Amino acid sequence: MKTSFLCLLAIVVLMVSGCASTTPIKNLALPPVSTIEGNVAKLDEGGFTLTDSSGSIYVKAKLPDNKKLNLSIGDKITVYGNLQGGQEKIFDGYVIKKSSGEQIIVTNPTPHFGFIIQSAFK
Repeated sequence: MKTSFLCLLAIVVLMVSGCASTTPIKNLALPPVSTIEGNVAKLDEGGFTLTDSSGSIYVKAKLPDNKKLNLSIGDKITVYGNLQGGQEKIFDGYVIKKSSGEQIIVTNPTPHFGFIIQSAFK
């Protein structure tokens, strides 16, 4: 419980402090926690596809207990999370902020080894 709280607190501090500025989808790179924003283009049970003027990316955002995300196609949102390592371009979303101000906390951050590979997807 204490570890979960500390992870969530770290995300909130990054969001409030302004350290995480919005990154265009095409410029995402490992390792830092990033902020992306755009419009929901496609939804499924494990997450959604987010698009901005630079491209699109699949955002993994499955809520616990099979709860629905309460998002609709076309919603403009901001997502805080990090790019997963590997060949597929997948963004691991931790917090989703809707244009109405509503925040959806998806999960605590997952550890990743982004410091090993630090290149943008082309």
